[in-house]
Amino acid sequence: MNNNYKSATTAGLLGIFLGSVGAHDWYLGNKNKGIIHVCLAASGVVLMLVADIILPMSLSLWTLAKIAWLFTILNGLSAIVMFGNSVWGLVEGIIILSQGDAGLARKGYMVAPSMNYNAGMQQNMNNMQNMGTNNMGNMQNMNGGMNNNMNGNFGNGANMNNQNNTNMNNGGN
Repeated sequence: MNNNYKSATTAGLLGIFLGSVGAHDWYLGNKNKGIIHVCLAASGVVLMLVADIILPMSLSLWTLAKIAWLFTILNGLSAIVMFGNSVWGLVEGIIILSQGDAGLARKGYMVAPSMNYNAGMQQNMNNMQNMGTNNMGNMQNMNGGMNNNMNGNFGNGANMNNQNNTNMNNGGN
């Protein structure tokens, strides 16, 4: 497959599983949206590190007790940013999957030409039906020939019997 072709399945699954870092946007070439996803994920991680590691290590126990509310706020913001970013990526992934390759093509992405399996299957079915019809026609021709031969032979046999009967009748006279 050509590297320029994009797949809705690939983009959708990247959005569902790695949407928080914008993997689907990077795959589709949307660098700005990919950068936004990465920045949101990084800011969530930085807020969490500040609240849980940097501040407790740098402040005294007395100061930590006074600003305990700050840890809750920082951790809450971190969770909101990371959760919102993940949900955004998940929703985009589901939308991409539901629209399929046709949706990507409408947005201007180059998608691989789809193989129409139904058309190929229909052609195979038509070929099989034509083979069956031709074979049935051949069998009917064979039956017709056999019937003609059999009727001709029976007719000849009847004529032979008639001749024999005639000869016998003539010989008897």
